[in-house]
Amino acid sequence: MHKSISSNNIFTTQITVDNNHNDHDESNYSIPKSSPSSSPPGSNIISSPSSNRYSNNFNNINNNDSNNNNFNVNSPTPSSIPNSKEIFFRVKDRVKKAYFKGTTVEDLKFLFLQKFPEFPKDVDIQFLIIDKGTNKEQQVIDVNDIKEHQELLIRHEYNEDTKKRSQGYTGLDKEKIVLVMVGLPARGKTYVARKICRMLNWMLVPAKVFNVGEYRRLRIGAGQPHDFFDPHNPEGIKARLHMAVAALDDMISWLHNGGRVGIYDATNSTNERRQLVEKRCTREKMTVVYVESICNDASVIEHNIKETKLLSPDYQGVDPSKAVQDFRDRINHYLKVYETVEGEKTRYIKLFDVGKKIEVNNITGYIPSRVVFFLMNLHLHPRPIWLTRHGESEFNAQNRIGGDSDLTERGDNYAHQLAVWISEWCSKVRADGYDGEVVVWTSSLKRAIRTAQYISQPKVVMRALDEIDAGVCDGMTYEEIQEKMPDERAARDSDKLQYRYPRGESYEDVIQRLEPLLLELERTKSPVLIVSHQATLRCLYSYLKGRVKEECPFINIPLHTLIQLSPKAYGCEETTFKLAN
Repeated sequence: MHKSISSNNIFTTQITVDNNHNDHDESNYSIPKSSPSSSPPGSNIISSPSSNRYSNNFNNINNNDSNNNNFNVNSPTPSSIPNSKEIFFRVKDRVKKAYFKGTTVEDLKFLFLQKFPEFPKDVDIQFLIIDKGTNKEQQVIDVNDIKEHQELLIRHEYNEDTKKRSQGYTGLDKEKIVLVMVGLPARGKTYVARKICRMLNWMLVPAKVFNVGEYRRLRIGAGQPHDFFDPHNPEGIKARLHMAVAALDDMISWLHNGGRVGIYDATNSTNERRQLVEKRCTREKMTVVYVESICNDASVIEHNIKETKLLSPDYQGVDPSKAVQDFRDRINHYLKVYETVEGEKTRYIKLFDVGKKIEVNNITGYIPSRVVFFLMNLHLHPRPIWLTRHGESEFNAQNRIGGDSDLTERGDNYAHQLAVWISEWCSKVRADGYDGEVVVWTSSLKRAIRTAQYISQPKVVMRALDEIDAGVCDGMTYEEIQEKMPDERAARDSDKLQYRYPRGESYEDVIQRLEPLLLELERTKSPVLIVSHQATLRCLYSYLKGRVKEECPFINIPLHTLIQLSPKAYGCEETTFKLAN
């Protein structure tokens, strides 16, 4: 049995998900130790708090949106304790620094129990070192293996938790999924594949696209004529098969070395080719889901040929009219042998005209289900997305993090300048025939609402856009944090992405609560202005620009700057406007 999902249901589904998601207030405290220079930039979605987000990872201190202040803690150095190593003990979400100068694991245990006296004394304590490259755990047998500044994970409940899991446990931490793209050329397969990959990586699920066409261009060369793809050309068939197998080999190797979702991007237009891929993946104990892009809209196909394919390395330096004809001939070769995905037991998602209708069959599991929901919200309508932080707040001026303070005079001036800029943009596009409506999304915090107050466009307040929750540090200055919690800076520096404020949030928590809003952003066809805070905008910007998750906490989002992102088939064009000092 398969289910057919009409695009008419998308809005209802989206709102249902969003309204069930509460959310936290946030504070912004960022310590750009080394910030890559990138500038980041919505309908009522209320995201909701999840108490299980709270823990104690101090890795994200956003200076209440102030990029220019550094957080330096003059902690004691190992040199103050002769022959010792500075180490960090992590128990769940709690991190404590210690200086170890023992020689045995028992010495290490003794030191640990001094730092965590509440820890059960009658359990077998195992100290684990996590390889950040492979995510593999290694138990400490010899204390000489412990390096300076090493973080040691203690997880005594792991075995007990595993035994308690029900028969319904899906093994999400081990399951490997292969999304096999299917479709004729110019049907948006690569666009969809990259969108899915970007979404999964933003959700902290390691995903990667393996495009067979790129293997062909790299190893055989770009600019192959259309008859290279003729199903009756034995040399072409052989060469393309070799490239398909090479990409498949690399994908499987990557999945065996820490990857979670491999996206095999090729036409995969025949049952024979798909069986080759599925048998190999099944042998490797990987779940295969087909994602078929079917497009019968001639205007979409024509647009894809002209806007995307003519920019391909295959047609560099080729006369546009000849390139278009050659590509149409290539499509005709694939049409001769094309077979749609079928089978009652086959797992597949069929996408018609890039989201107008979706058909799913035998889809189970969290990740495939999330992919279906995500694809329901895709569209190709061009529109800008603007990202901006609120104007300077009173807490910004005092170097305090978080809070719900009002704007300063400088911040209010920026609010006026922003309203003028949006008004002028709307007037310009109205002259070009567009209705000029912009959807404005703001956080629920006073400084963001005040920044948008002069804009004469529909506004929606979303708590999901609130700043990262600084927990017990909310309202504090840097000096107060240095004095009262010197160990927190070290924990934060060790992993800023996962670091969580005591009783607050981490960047990963922010990413999780922004997911429903992201889907609404994908669904919205109007231009969207998002007035929010540094941490939340860093997360949204990293998604829209396809940045790796590790960069997210360091992206520079300056005050009084408007970032315009224009989604395209293969990414976002970015323009930055400095509207005030």
